[in-house]
Amino acid sequence: MMRKFMRSILGIPAIYSLFTNLVGGRRSCHRFVKDHIHPNIGDKILDIGCGPGNFLEFLPEVDYVGFDASPSYIEAAQRRFGNRGRFFCELVTRNTLQGENFDLVLSNGVLHHLNDEEASQLFELAYSVLKPGGRLVTEDGCYVPGQSAIARYLLRLDRGRFVRDKEGYENLAKLHFTDTKTTIRHDLLRIPYTHIIMECTK
Repeated sequence: MMRKFMRSILGIPAIYSLFTNLVGGRRSCHRFVKDHIHPNIGDKILDIGCGPGNFLEFLPEVDYVGFDASPSYIEAAQRRFGNRGRFFCELVTRNTLQGENFDLVLSNGVLHHLNDEEASQLFELAYSVLKPGGRLVTEDGCYVPGQSAIARYLLRLDRGRFVRDKEGYENLAKLHFTDTKTTIRHDLLRIPYTHIIMECTK
């Protein structure tokens, strides 16, 4: 019941943004970009599951393309950022990208919504559209030994049904990328929470 309520209420862009700001979402985005994305001016960036486009606020002048299946999220992103990015309300595929290639692919909070087959397809897509030396950077909730009981409880409440442990995420990445770097962080939000960040280089 609680998970269903969270899924419903956080599907509203204004409430989602308010909630993420309350738990430290803006700070989290800024630190995630600074510590893990390392964008350069002019980079071509694909954001899979971009939501309302929150990361774009913390990026330099880049060629940004965001995809999300939620019409309300995409409408909110377009209102907020205008022509700073291109936003599409559809599931991203190689065909929808029309042969485009990217320096960076971002996938924030997406993998834990996907089963293993769907997650593998995301890694495969990212690898296929990255330029040589390009990187896929992902961030998701993660179960780890010894984590806070509160963090574990919040992960169980998450809207995503496929929160994994570290090995579960890494095994999916290694099906398509041989160069992967994994970081576990407990400090990105104001509440106890555990994130896994993977940086996968083509």
